Parts: sequence; C-alpha cells; structure tokens
Amino acid sequence: MKNRIGFIILLLWAGNLLAQNYLDVIRPFQGMRGRSGAESGIVPAAMAASNAMLGNPALLSYTEQAFVSADLSFDQISGTSIFNSSIWENTLDQGLNFNSLTYIYPVHVYRGAWVWGFNLQPVNSFARTSQFSDYDPDNDFYYYHQQQESGSLYALTAGTSFLATMNTSLGMAISYLRGENSFRKVYSETDPDDIYTFDHFVDSLHFSPKYRGIGGRLGLASELSEAVKLGVSIEFPSWVSVSESSSRDSIEWFDDGAKEILSHETWANLEYAVWGPWRLGLGLGFTATPLEASVNYRFHSYRTSSLTGDLFNPGDGSSLESLVDEQISDNVRNVHEFSASLLWSMAPLELSFGASLMNDPLNYHFENILHMDMGVGYQLRSGLGLTLAVRNEQWQSDLNHILESGADRSVAVDNNFTKFQFGIKYIL
Repeated sequence: MKNRIGFIILLLWAGNLLAQNYLDVIRPFQGMRGRSGAESGIVPAAMAASNAMLGNPALLSYTEQAFVSADLSFDQISGTSIFNSSIWENTLDQGLNFNSLTYIYPVHVYRGAWVWGFNLQPVNSFARTSQFSDYDPDNDFYYYHQQQESGSLYALTAGTSFLATMNTSLGMAISYLRGENSFRKVYSETDPDDIYTFDHFVDSLHFSPKYRGIGGRLGLASELSEAVKLGVSIEFPSWVSVSESSSRDSIEWFDDGAKEILSHETWANLEYAVWGPWRLGLGLGFTATPLEASVNYRFHSYRTSSLTGDLFNPGDGSSLESLVDEQISDNVRNVHEFSASLLWSMAPLELSFGASLMNDPLNYHFENILHMDMGVGYQLRSGLGLTLAVRNEQWQSDLNHILESGADRSVAVDNNFTKFQFGIKYIL
C-alpha cells in the first residue's frame, strides 16, 4: 500500500515544495485587467472613470464634474468538473465584497482640461474552486481531488490627464498593488469495502503568497473627427514582491485507529519578486448621440514575465531565475484580447454593455476567456446617482491526475465568475 501511495504522491505533487516555477510568476497577473470590456480603449463602458485609470488614463480628461463613488459587489464563483462528457461535480462559493472607491477632481483651468483621479479596487480575484471524485478503475478504493483558491489583489491608483492639444489628451496613472492568495489542493483516498488495512489517506498542499508591488500606465486619446476617437494605452511591467508560506502534509490512517505521517513540510516567509507582462491597448470610438461605441485590441506580453531573487534549484543548486525563464519560454504564450463596448447616454439615464474575448497565457489551456458586463446608471438632480452592473467571466481549466493503475483522469473544469455590483455616485 505504501508503494502505491508513494507513487500517487509523486504524481500529484511533482517537484519540490519549495521550488518556485513559472506558475508563481504568472499567478498574480492573470486577470489584472479590471472588469470592463472596454477599459483599454476609448469608451469607458462601465460608466466609471476608475476604468480609465486602470486602462487608458487619458480618458480622465473627458470628466467635467468632480464626483466620488463607491460600490459593493455580490460575487459568485462556480466550477463544474467534466469527465468522459459527464458532469460530476458543481462547487459554489459566494459572498458580499467591497468593489471600489473612486474620487475624480477636474482642476479649474483657463483653457483645455486637467483632471485628477484616485481609486481603490481589486484588479485580480483569485476566487476559483473545483473538485472531482470517483472510484479507481479496479473499484478497490474511492478518491477525492479538490483545488481551491481565494483572495484578491488590490490596486490603489492615482492618475491624471490633461488636454495637450485641441483634440488630444495625454494621461498617466500609477498603482500600488497589495493582496494575498490562499491556494489549497487536496487528494484523499478511502477504503469503503475494507480491502486494505488502511482506512483513509490525505495528501494536501497549501500555500499563501502575499503581494506588494507597483505598476504604471500611459494613455493617449485623440479626436480624429467629431464622431471618431482614437485611444492608445501602454501598461509597463508591474513589479511585485512576494512573501510566501507553504505547507504540505501526507497522512495515512489505519483500520486500528493508528496513523502514520508520511510527509510534513513547512516553509515561512519565502521571499522573491516577479515582473509581469507589459500591455499595449488600441481602440477606436464612434459617437452618434446618444450612442457611443468602441472596438478595442490589447496585447499582453506574458512571455517577458520573469522571476528575481536569491532562490536556487533544490535539485542541482543552480539559480532558479534561468530555469523559470526556460519554463516561461516553453509553457507561456502571449495574450491577444479583443473587446467592444456600447454606451447609451441620455440624462438622467445611462446604459452600457461591454464584452471581451482573450486566450489563456498557459499553453495547455487553449480555450478562450470570455468577459461580459452590463450596467445601468441613474443620476438624480440632487447630485446622487445609483448604478447597477452585472459582470461575468467564463474560462476553462483542468483538474487532471494519474492514478497508480496508470489511468489518466483528464478532468475539464468550466469556471464561471459573476459579480453583481451596487454603487452610489455623488457629484460634488
């Protein structure tokens, strides 16, 4: 029995617990794109200038009145596991969360426009959950496999934009990043038919990286004509410092009540730093009052991401930086994001719709990631405004594993993340 368990452990947790890899580099940046399908382009479809600061900061210059806004969101994350075209498990996690706080201040200037903005909001949610259970092909034991993440990465952003010429605005924004992620992966076996002398076995891995970093972006917005606008944005690679604690346990319980700890490893405050991708956004906006529409493209250079720090490969003592660079070259690809938005604005009512489609940066996930958001806003004469938005993200992952018998469990997971946002806006 120990040989079989050892084989499963090797396959499930291949690699040393303390050896960082390319997934640790990519993890804090997957999803750093806000929640609007048009934020990198020319029309802020979510009706909030905060999208400008996280996408194209030049759009701030179109804000004419100072305001403060805040909103909460009810988040719902689900993961449906599929094996042999059959749906096996559907897990769900949900809760009410803080979403954003924004203050926009147009400076009074004699000519042109000069606008400042400050914003706090999550730019990456690590929420995801998936699980799968089944009998071994020989029907002699029952196993359960679960993977779960939680946490968020927040950005505190300050941005400004000014009218450089009669028709062209320039903008810049800088973000302080802070957050944490709790990742847990569990594999367990039980002996329901009492074939073996063991009762159950659990192999678990848990790590909790904490993030601190900084990022910045520049933007340009130009009116090519009264009806056509051009937007360009560039986001520089974010630098993130990581402090990570990890634990891994493998324990076997026997029929007589005894237990054996097969493995117990812990590590606290492992320090390293990662550099994220740079991003280039292009957008065209079209106006036919009361409608505004945009089409946008953004390129994410994930293959230039890297790891720095005094970390060594536990196998041969070599530096992990060059090894991770090779892993990124072999396993990570650049991302192409296409989006479109539509904004209907006739005071006091605004309606918006945005959608984006992008590929996953990991080569073994060829499926696309789809984002959609819809919003409605109503501005009262008192200066108080109410907003309601629904944002949805869908993507695919896997929960693959190999059993001791050699059976390959290729388990696909359909992930669905929905945010129901409720906000207030007060014009100062």
